[in-house]
Parts: sequence; structure tokens; C-alpha cells
Amino acid sequence: MKKRVITLSAAALAVVGTQAADGKIWEVSATLKGFYDDNVTTAPSNEIESGGIEFSPAMSLNFGNGTDLDISAGYAYGLRWYDDRPTDDQDHGHELGLSLNKAFTDTSRLSLSESYVVAQEPALLDGGTPLRLEGDNTRNTFQAGYKRILSGKTGVEVGYGNSLFDYDDSTFSSLLDRQVNSFNVDGFYYLDEQTELVLGYKFAASDFDGPEVSQQGLLFFDPDARDNDSHFAYLGLNRNLNAQLAVEAMVGIQTADFDNADRMPDVVTDDDPSSPYADVRFTWSYAEDSSVVGGLMMLRTATDLRAADQETTAIYAQLRHRFTDLSPDLYGTITGRYQTSELNGGGDGIDGKDEELNLFGLGLSYNISESLWAELSYNYDELQSDVRVYGDRSFDRNYVSFGIGARY
Repeated sequence: MKKRVITLSAAALAVVGTQAADGKIWEVSATLKGFYDDNVTTAPSNEIESGGIEFSPAMSLNFGNGTDLDISAGYAYGLRWYDDRPTDDQDHGHELGLSLNKAFTDTSRLSLSESYVVAQEPALLDGGTPLRLEGDNTRNTFQAGYKRILSGKTGVEVGYGNSLFDYDDSTFSSLLDRQVNSFNVDGFYYLDEQTELVLGYKFAASDFDGPEVSQQGLLFFDPDARDNDSHFAYLGLNRNLNAQLAVEAMVGIQTADFDNADRMPDVVTDDDPSSPYADVRFTWSYAEDSSVVGGLMMLRTATDLRAADQETTAIYAQLRHRFTDLSPDLYGTITGRYQTSELNGGGDGIDGKDEELNLFGLGLSYNISESLWAELSYNYDELQSDVRVYGDRSFDRNYVSFGIGARY
């Protein structure tokens, strides 16, 4: 039986697997781990280290897999208890994922998805800060898409997305709380059964709605100054190179319009910046239950510093390998992400400065039986920042966890 597990971890939150081979459409699971974190606050100095225990029960549902109506749902709760953290010794996390795919005919399909996350890890929130933050920080993302073939080789796809970010800490709330609404229209053309060409446009409106910081000087911040409309124009190629390797690539340009730049001219120094846009990804299934997924992202993103935004480039990859020769029940993972960002605006000491984020992870899991497994993981996070206006914020962090999991 393939496992379907939702995990709340230091590196990522993922839903893995497909409908059980025995036809069961639901599954419940739980993991119990011990961990050690050598920098629980991602601080540049005077790091606080702590061990602890993590408990995460989860449930999942998959109905109609492989049919014209596919519905999936999953929920995970994560409790992390720290033995030696001077502030609150507990973190609580929640993740809810829903998806619906409906094929009306062979030529038209509707896709809906919803993701709700309450977390402290930056990789789970993906909200614009590389720092780990205590509290009930929230990200909610909804996406809808409709794709239709208009003739034998041409078609159109329209989509809508909505994202909400809400941080507990007042400073990060002022800098990062926002709502983003996006609309896209893509035209596509099939060169052959394995190749799709795309020409598209996307509009995204970002409304920053956090509280205003009223202190004068470097601490003053008016979130409305960051409100912006982004326009994306891109060309794309989706290609199945063979039965094991598939590539999706979108490349183009992104332009942002900051209509309220006059509210903070020292922060938003360029009210219509343009930059390259790219979303390239590949999947290589090189053996049974073994694959490599990777990609490249280039786009303008929000920042937790007192600047307009940042140009971000990220390269990422994940290897999952089944050690069939050693044991068919032994699996290993390697994950990596290199991200560089150039800050836009903010004045001397911030404008044009760079930050580099490096994430690396190793994991092993062993299926003791059909319903029980053991796992061991290690994660390394490092931030290198040129910004010194508020002091050095560069940090590194090591996180190790080990434990067991059960499913039914």
C-alpha cells in the first residue's frame, strides 16, 4: 500500500502518495518525533538551542482518483513542544488542503484547490520572510482554473487566484499582511501529443492591509504605499520528453505599478519597476518510486524589510529514492533550494542590497510494516544578508528529528 501522509516539519509541508491500492479512499496517520534545533529563533547571534517533541496526527481522503471527478482532502495538526525555549514552550500548526478536478468532456476541465496553513516555519508560510516566527501566522490560498480545447490543436485556459497573509507579530503584520488577487488568460497550441505551446497574460493586485507603524524615522511604515498591480506577459512550453521526463517552462516579463508610491517616497523609489519572470520545472521518474523534481523561479516578491519589494531568483530540487537493492522498504530524500534576492527601494543601506537563502535537507524512512514506519531527517538553513541598517540578520540553523509514524 502506498502511503499518503501529511507532515508538518521544519523544511516543508507535503502531501505524498495516491489512493491506497486496496481501494480505501481514506486514511488516518500520526507521527511522533524527537528533535533538536540549534537556533529556534533564527537569530544572527546569541542563538537559543532546544530539544523537544513533535506530534502530528493527520487524515486524508481521495475520491474518484483517475475518474472524471477527482476530489482530495487532507488535514494535519502539528504540536511542537520545546524543552528549553524562554518564550512559550509550544507551537501549534494546522494545514488543510482541498482539491477538485472535474472533466466535463474530453476537451474541457475545471480545477479548484484550497490551502490553509497556520505555521511558524517560513517555508510553510512562503510569505516574504526567511525568519521563523512564533504565533498563529496564517496563509490561505485559493486557485481556480478552467481549460478548454477550442479546436483540434488550439485552446484557452483562464484562472483566478486569491492569497491572504496574516502575521501575529505587529511588526511583521505591518510589513507582510496582504491580500493578492490574480487573473490569467492563456492560449495554447498543441504541436503534437507531447508538446504544448503557451502564450499568456496574468494580472495580480496586491493590497497590503497591515497596521501602520506611527513612529517617525526608520521605523515609520505605511503599508498602503506597497499596494501594487503586477502585469505578467509570458511564453511557455510544456513537453513530455519521454515516459519518465516532463518539462514545463514559462518565461517573460513582470511589471509592477505602485500607485501609492507618494505615501513613502523614501521606500518606494521606483513606482513602475520591470524584471524578468520565469517559472521552469521538471519531473524525472527514473525508477519505481524514485524521482527528481526541480525548477527555477524568477519574480518580484514581498519582503519583511522596509523596502518596496525584491527581485527573487530561486533554484530548487528534490530527490526521492527507493533503495530497492538494499531494501524495498527503505527510502531517502535530498532537498535543496538556493535563493537570491535584490531589494528594491528603502533608501541607503537597503536599496540594491542582496540576500541569499540556502536550504538543504536529508531524510531517511523505513517501512517497518504496512502500517508503521521510522524516519530520520536533517535540515540546514542559512541566510546571508548585506543589509546592516537594523544590524546583522544573517543566521544559520541546524535541525534534526527522528521518530516513528503509523497509518490506518
